[in-house]
Amino acid sequence: MPSRRKPPSTKSSRRGPSARSRHEQRPAKHSRGAVSKRNTAKRWRRDTRPHLVRAAVSATNAIGWSPVLIETVLEELYVDEHFEELLGRASGDLRPGQYPQAIAVALILRHSWHPDDRACLLKRLKLRVGDA
Repeated sequence: MPSRRKPPSTKSSRRGPSARSRHEQRPAKHSRGAVSKRNTAKRWRRDTRPHLVRAAVSATNAIGWSPVLIETVLEELYVDEHFEELLGRASGDLRPGQYPQAIAVALILRHSWHPDDRACLLKRLKLRVGDA
């Protein structure tokens, strides 16, 4: 039975005048625009961000618990539909005295998808809960 392999190439490894260079054969991984954006972002993080963060932190000196703050915290924790069911009210209807429980519930929901993660969170919060 004849072999189906192609015979080895007899072409010279030497490139002719019309051959493309290695750089021309492969498209660049990153365009100049993407590199420029990345460099701009690096400079912003290095030079501008620290000043903006310090200014924002200074503005928090007198901040207290408020509906806006608790809503923002809960939104950042990605509270799901079970939150209202578990607390008996929507996050916008919470009284300031319920804010600590609301944050704890949001954390529990976020860390309830894996038993080890849940157990670790409950330990960190110093909550004793059965394995139910």
